[in-house]
Amino acid sequence: MSAVELLFVSKEQIESLELQPEEILETVEQGVIAHGKGEVVMPPKTHLPIDYPNSLFNILKGYVKPINVSGVKVLGDFHDNYKHQLPSELALTILHRTETGAPFAIIDATMTTWMRTGAITALGAKILARKDSKVLGHIGARGTSWYNVRFLNKIFDFEEIRVTSRRPESSERFADILSKELKKKITVTQTTRDCVRDADIIIDASRLTHHQILVEDRWVKPGCLIQAYGAILSIAPSLPFSVDKLVVDDWLQCKGSEFGQLASLIKDGKLRDEHVFGEHGEIAAGLKPGRESDVERILFWHKGYAISDIMMADLVYRKAREKGVGTPLVQYANPQDI
Repeated sequence: MSAVELLFVSKEQIESLELQPEEILETVEQGVIAHGKGEVVMPPKTHLPIDYPNSLFNILKGYVKPINVSGVKVLGDFHDNYKHQLPSELALTILHRTETGAPFAIIDATMTTWMRTGAITALGAKILARKDSKVLGHIGARGTSWYNVRFLNKIFDFEEIRVTSRRPESSERFADILSKELKKKITVTQTTRDCVRDADIIIDASRLTHHQILVEDRWVKPGCLIQAYGAILSIAPSLPFSVDKLVVDDWLQCKGSEFGQLASLIKDGKLRDEHVFGEHGEIAAGLKPGRESDVERILFWHKGYAISDIMMADLVYRKAREKGVGTPLVQYANPQDI
């Protein structure tokens, strides 16, 4: 019997790879297109609530045919981790060889989750926002928020970037660091209204623990793209019905979960199949149109799916192998282990 060799790649080792935005966007986009073409197997993510306030585990799993890789991500979503100086999301992704089921990589998925979420946000805007979008209004300053703004800035020439968050110290630090990195002024606003009103692109990456409206329908101007992916409804309940298009990442997953931005509207029977224009992958694959006019208001709800996690983990694994980064692990080194 052959030994099973795995490579563990930590957050610090991922940082040392210096992955470029362009290769991250290209990698995640390949997964989105594969999803749109039906070249994946992806059961809906599983939520595991635990007896601890504002906390749960998410289990995401799938198979991506174009790269012939299967994977599982387990993510702990603990809203109050900032009190322990920890990210609110801590995760690992395990990749498996499809031919044998043997695991071959264990990848820190805290950073790759931030990256893939930022990539999905930017790729969604690429086909759903106005090409001449100049004003970005961003709610939230958590881990994924950094990559939302970084990757969006690669696609759009913003003249104004606004940010607000529940904890002012987070948004101030966010604005200070990113304004220097991007060489653009980032304005911290005191209210969500000031952040999103008349913006061309609105991103709601909030971390609510209870229902609260952060984005009113009347603040979303004609031609605006709004993206929302928090676990609790934070946009006006009228928006999914008043916009010109509602786009989701994976409708089966969205409507099969008790958690998610629009989950309460689905549970109440208000949001149904006929309200959804299409999935991100269908549009990315050219099977459905994206933005069709400069006055369309479009809402994109991405709940997050395993395909982008697997694509990101595979990219990290390949880059780590190329650069000799990571910690080798061995299972079944001796035949008698079986």
